[in-house]
Amino acid sequence: MLKKLSFIDFYKAIQEKIESKTGLRCYDDISQDAPSPFYYAEIVGLRPENTKTMYVDVFTVFVHAIAEPGGSSIGIYKLIQELEEAMTERIDIGEEYWILEQTSQGLQRIQTDETNEKHAILAYEFKICYGFKIK
Repeated sequence: MLKKLSFIDFYKAIQEKIESKTGLRCYDDISQDAPSPFYYAEIVGLRPENTKTMYVDVFTVFVHAIAEPGGSSIGIYKLIQELEEAMTERIDIGEEYWILEQTSQGLQRIQTDETNEKHAILAYEFKICYGFKIK
């Protein structure tokens, strides 16, 4: 029987990679009093992309980078660079799944929140194989 990668295990792998490589917290839920800087990741899409020989799911993830309040954009640019460097390494999802692709979809937006914190959103796609088709 095939077992798909669970949302929880997938999210945990992303969270651990970001935290271990950037040294900053990566939340799944942000409270209003969370001290910046930090990251916040959310899974925004899941679609099948099976091939002739493999069962494949494509996860789309948005990672939000929240910089300390202030007028300068240097802080958010630093967070973006650290995140991009961290995500050049593959996430660890265990031996029963295979990462076929882990690609950046680029910077989606930079904005200033009502708290005067700079907020960047970067997108990533992960193609995960969870089984092979056998005739």
